Amino acid sequence: MPPAVVRSLPIRRASLLVVLLFSTVALVACSSAGAKQQSQEATPATEAPTTTTTAAPTTTTMKRAVAGTQLPPGTNTIYVLGDSVTLGTQVQMPTALASWKLTYDAKESRRIDQGADIVAAHAAPISRVLVVHLCTNWGGGDFHAAAAKVMAAAKGVERVVWVTCVPWLPAVGEADAVIKALPNEYPNVVVADWAAVAGTPGYTYDDHLHLKTPGAEALAALVAATVGPAPVPG
Repeated sequence: MPPAVVRSLPIRRASLLVVLLFSTVALVACSSAGAKQQSQEATPATEAPTTTTTAAPTTTTMKRAVAGTQLPPGTNTIYVLGDSVTLGTQVQMPTALASWKLTYDAKESRRIDQGADIVAAHAAPISRVLVVHLCTNWGGGDFHAAAAKVMAAAKGVERVVWVTCVPWLPAVGEADAVIKALPNEYPNVVVADWAAVAGTPGYTYDDHLHLKTPGAEALAALVAATVGPAPVPG
């Protein structure tokens, strides 16, 4: 019996060693797996950046017009649309815009809604440049909405010159304020501020609206300076 006891001791020790060995291997394997998982979890921080940009979006693709600058090479068509004050420049305007192919359309008592209908009746665009002088007969209301109809009808026009009017009525002064703000909304709009200079002595008759010859020359020159020189042929 004693010899049998002696032989069983090494077996137990061997078993204990095997258990310890497997425990150590398992512990190392777990540590390795944990390290691998942590490495995998950290991978996104070291990946190459995506191609998504964060640049601020642009609000318009149209280049903002600058009064008096020359348009790029191309056609030189211009349409002047106005009321009785504009009609007073029927001699001077063609001379001031001599380098342009001019369509001159002015009529007494014309209102802005009638002007919008005229622009809409033409094939778009009505011309390369459009001059609008239609606030003298404004009696009140939403001038911005009326101007928006003109601009919608003038789709494709590269430069729209809005001319302010003598504020002989409060409503006309309100219309002038809308006109001056239009370039903030429409990048192709520039303003010719006739109201700022119309009071010059000798420019108008006693009604302070309709033009004597010096006033007609001044208005035509103002429009021409705001339109800019005619483009060279394309």
